[in-house]
Amino acid sequence: MCDDCGGYKASFAQGATEIGCMAHARRKFFDLQAAGKSQLAAQALGYIGQLYDIERESKDFEAKQRQQLREEKARPIAGALHQWMQA
Repeated sequence: MCDDCGGYKASFAQGATEIGCMAHARRKFFDLQAAGKSQLAAQALGYIGQLYDIERESKDFEAKQRQQLREEKARPIAGALHQWMQA
């Protein structure tokens, strides 16, 4: 996972999988909504907000419990967000 550091780009070209930060993605949608430049931004923020709610719910959980909660609750939301973004 990286913060768009140019030094990592070469490793992505060699097959490393890039994983972005949800906070950075959320900020882009937040900025669009605040500027009134996207009707879709609110939908994205809704999905992301649900994922953040699950993380808050799991903050005091053991790792195994957190993983189970994410599988049960977050995975379907993340899947729906992914499908929505592709559409």
